[in-house]
Amino acid sequence: MRSVMQDAPCLDTLLALPEDERWPVAHDWIRRAPRPFFAQLRARQPVLDCGAVVLVAKRAAVAEILGLPGVFSVALYKPKMGAFMLALDETEVNYRDKAVMRAVLPWGDLPAIRDLAGSITDAALDAGNGALDVVASIARLVPLRIVQRFFGFAASDDDLLRWSYANQLDQFNNLPFDGRPDADAVQAAAAHARDEMRAAFASLIPARVAALEAGADVPDDSLTRLLRLRLPAATGFGMDRVVINVGGLLIGTIETTAEAVVNALAEILRRPDVHAAARAAASAGPAAFDGFVWEALRFAPIVAFMFRQAEADHVLGQGSSGQARIRKGQAVLPLSLSAMFDGDCVPDPDHFDATRPDHAFLHFGLGHHECLGRHVAGVMVPEIVRRILLRHDVRADGPVEDGGTPFPTAFRITYRPDPPGGAKAR
Repeated sequence: MRSVMQDAPCLDTLLALPEDERWPVAHDWIRRAPRPFFAQLRARQPVLDCGAVVLVAKRAAVAEILGLPGVFSVALYKPKMGAFMLALDETEVNYRDKAVMRAVLPWGDLPAIRDLAGSITDAALDAGNGALDVVASIARLVPLRIVQRFFGFAASDDDLLRWSYANQLDQFNNLPFDGRPDADAVQAAAAHARDEMRAAFASLIPARVAALEAGADVPDDSLTRLLRLRLPAATGFGMDRVVINVGGLLIGTIETTAEAVVNALAEILRRPDVHAAARAAASAGPAAFDGFVWEALRFAPIVAFMFRQAEADHVLGQGSSGQARIRKGQAVLPLSLSAMFDGDCVPDPDHFDATRPDHAFLHFGLGHHECLGRHVAGVMVPEIVRRILLRHDVRADGPVEDGGTPFPTAFRITYRPDPPGGAKAR
C-alpha cells in the first residue's frame, strides 16, 4: 500500500484495488497531485466509490449535490458544530440566523474592511524591510484584526488565533474519513477552545450591554449591531445565538483567509508572466486586479473537495450516460477543484485567465450552503495580495510550508524596500 501511495496517480492502479482499500490511496493523491488525478476521474470514472467516501468529479454532478441540501446533507458537520447554523441546512434556525447575520454584515462595511486590510499589509511590508514570512506577518494578522474591529470579538491575539485554529482543524480536517491518529485530541482541543470562547463572551457581552444602556460610545461592529437589534423572544434569536454566531465569524475567518492569501500569492509568483500582468493590474486598482486572485485560487484552492452525507438513495445525472447511484448513508465528496477544471463548463481550463466570470469558481461554495462571509473575503483576500504585489521584485524565498498540518505555517518572500519617503501607488 505504501508504494502505491507514493506513486504518481494512475486510475487503473486505484480501480484494481478493492473498494474499501481505495480511499487511503486516493486521499494521498488528492494531497500530492490532485489535478492529474482529477483529470483521470473526469475522463474515465466521474463517480468513484472508494469505500469510505464517494468521489464526484464533474461540474454538473458537483452542482447537483450542492443544490440538493435535503438529499446531500451537512450531517457530518453536526458532531463538530452542534447548534451552529452551518450544521442545520434547511431548518428554521439556518433560515433565521443567516438572515440576521447578513443584516449585521452589510456591504457598506466592505470599503472600510478593504482599506484596513491594505493598511495592515502595508505596515507589515514596511516593517519587514525587504523580507518577511507572509503567514505570520500578514495572512493571519489581517483577518485577526478584522475579527476584532468589525466583528466585535475583543480578545487577545493569542487566544483568538488558538480558538480559530483548533476549531478549523476539528471541524474541517477531523472527519471520520480523515482517519487522523490524533482525532480525539483534536476534538478535545476544539471543545476546550469553545469553552474558553463562551467564557470570554460571558464577560464581553454584559459589558457591551451595560455600555449601550449607559449611552456610552461603543464600537459599531457585528456584536454591537446584534445587541442593538433587541429581537423579541418569539424569534428564537436570544443571547445564545449571539454567542454562537459571532464565534462562527471568528472560526470561519482567520485560517481560511490565511490559506487563500498564501495559495493565491504563491501561485501568481511561480508564473512569471502572470506575476508581471498581476503587478500591472495591481497598480491600476482592485477592479483590474481581483480576477488574478480568484483565478490563482482555481489552480490552488484552500480545499480540493467539500463533504456531504446522502440522506436517501439518489441517482446522480439521472438519464445521462454518466448516471451513477449514490446509496443512503454514504459520505460523498464533491470535488470542487476538479469541477473548476471541467472543460464541459469551464472553457480552456488549463489556461490562466484572470478575466473569468465568477460562476467559473466554487471558492465560496454554491447554493444553499454558500459562504456567509464571501463578501468580506471578497475584498480582504485580494487586497492583501494586491498590496504585496505592488512592492518591487517580490519573490518567493522557498516553498509554502505546512509543518505537517492542513494549513500554511510559513511562506517567506523577499522584495525591494521602498526608499524612505518613497511614494507607493495604492
